[in-house]
Amino acid sequence: MALFALGTSLCIALATLISAEVVKAVGGPMALSRWRMLIGFLMLAIIATAVGGWSSVSERHFPLILLSSLVAIVVADPALNAGIALIGARRTGLIFSLSAPFAAVLGFLVLGETLGLSQLVGCALVTFGIAFAVGFNRRPASEPDAARNSSVHAEVRLSAAGVLLAVLAAFGQAVGILSMRPVMLDHPDPFAVMALRGLVAVVFLWAYHFASPKTWKSGIGIPDRHTLARVSLGVFIGYVAGMSMLMIALTATSVAVASTLSSMAPVAILPMLWLRTGNRLAWQSWFGACVTVLGTAVLFWR
Repeated sequence: MALFALGTSLCIALATLISAEVVKAVGGPMALSRWRMLIGFLMLAIIATAVGGWSSVSERHFPLILLSSLVAIVVADPALNAGIALIGARRTGLIFSLSAPFAAVLGFLVLGETLGLSQLVGCALVTFGIAFAVGFNRRPASEPDAARNSSVHAEVRLSAAGVLLAVLAAFGQAVGILSMRPVMLDHPDPFAVMALRGLVAVVFLWAYHFASPKTWKSGIGIPDRHTLARVSLGVFIGYVAGMSMLMIALTATSVAVASTLSSMAPVAILPMLWLRTGNRLAWQSWFGACVTVLGTAVLFWR
């Protein structure tokens, strides 16, 4: 089941790149979150209906689903998008990896989860590898390949607001994972659970939007079809596929292990950035990636 959490990290990495490229075109972080959740809910509702998963969700699950959606989506998703817009996808991904230690501590304090020595070492190696790979992936601006990167993925200066927003997103993700763990232990259909989380987010995000006087002055702001298609692709990869795999992983994996493996997105995003922008990666990136792979192997060792 832990492999599903690894799949989540790859999906989140690719979806983060897409978000970085469409966040301005769609109208900003809040607008991106609104459209992402609306499209994601529709996709998941169709899948849950097709597989007959609605009946697997019980009324006792609703409070935790509500909590998870409010904290991990309504608060954390716009914060993550805003962080990407302010400090870039790479740095936001690094800070977002703090969701792993946050979740491990919360899992211990709230759920009483304990980790064996190999799992503690594995989590530590994965977290260190992520920090090393992303935090030290810098190349001098004078290098020829750096000049080619004038896109939204270009390295930007750190800002306190961007860092705080990324930390808020990481904490929200940790709380969201923690609150879904008891729900997924009952083995409900993951698509139905994710659809309900998305529905709560849709109601709150769009209600907030329509409550603003600016909405009625400037209009709803429907993006063009090309932008909506890219948003839909990112939603399917990161939310429908990625987060559903994380829900499956939580049925048999502790919060700490699942969140650590799913937080490998910052490492996964580095070769994707290389392919997308043409910028070569520094040796520190490859070293950090190797440490992360080693940590993953230790997590699976018994």
